This record gives sequence, structure tokens and C-alpha cells, in this order.
Amino acid sequence: MVKYALKPTVTLLIAYPTYNTWHIFLGLLFSALGDAFLMLPSEQMFVPGLLSFLIAHIFYIASFDTPTRVSWPAVPLVLFAAAMLHGLWPGVANEDTVVQIGVVVYVFAIVWMTYKASLTGNMVLATGTVLFCVSDSVLAWSKFIQSYEWSEFVVMLTYYAAQLCIAAVHC
Repeated sequence: MVKYALKPTVTLLIAYPTYNTWHIFLGLLFSALGDAFLMLPSEQMFVPGLLSFLIAHIFYIASFDTPTRVSWPAVPLVLFAAAMLHGLWPGVANEDTVVQIGVVVYVFAIVWMTYKASLTGNMVLATGTVLFCVSDSVLAWSKFIQSYEWSEFVVMLTYYAAQLCIAAVHC
């Protein structure tokens, strides 16, 4: 029971200092909502959780305020997205179409967020988005392919570190 209250609460506590930076605040708010959905035992809460995090990442991307241009980080990030989708697809293929489309869109959104962060030149922000990629990759692998006993620890460590890095830049 403590877990259900603690995980979204920690995300909201990270959000508190960013209340004057609306994009980050709303990103953290939607992240807390995603936390709540993904903690519920029903598999039907996966899509609302995924959608909540997708909206959070869109708010984060909006906060980065960088011009869109092709730069060297695009290449490894596109390769990462392709490798993740290729690796996840055997498990994702067994899901319904909404989940399949959601996973593809989400992978490209998180890679886009990481790319946009890399264009800011801010290493803390870029590190935060890379940590989000790690967190979400381990989470997706655990859900669709195979879970490991250390998976939840790695997900939580990298997730909160990512949120802190993104929020800290905007405080």
C-alpha cells in the first residue's frame, strides 16, 4: 500500500520547485499520473500509463526550446530506437494493435526527447533524458520480453534520477 502512495508522491515532490515552469510541472504531473496507472494490477492500465508518460514527454520536449536541425546525436538515437523496437517486437506482437502502435510512438517520442535535449548543450538535461531511455527500456523489456529480479530497482533508480535531472535544469 505504501508503494502506491509513495511512487506518485515522490514524482510530485520533484515537481514542486518547478511550479513556475509550466511545461516541466505538467510533465511531472503527467508522470505521476503514469506512475499511478502503471502500479495498478490491471493490465488495462498499461495504455493509460503509456499515454500519460507520452504526454509528459511532449511537455518536456516543449520546455527544451531548441531549433530542430539534423545533428550527429540523431544517428545513434535512431539506431537505438530501431534496436529497441526490433528486440521488443516478439513480445509486443502478441499485444493488441493499440499497444503495438503505442509502443512504437512512445519509443520514437522518448528518442525525440533525448535528441532535443542533446541540442540544448546542457549535459544534465541530456543525461536525464538518456536515463529515461534506460529506465523505459528496462521497463519495456521486463514487460514484453523477460523480467529480472533487478529490473524494478534499475527502473526506479534511473527513473527518479531522470526526473531530477530534467527538473533541476528548470528550477
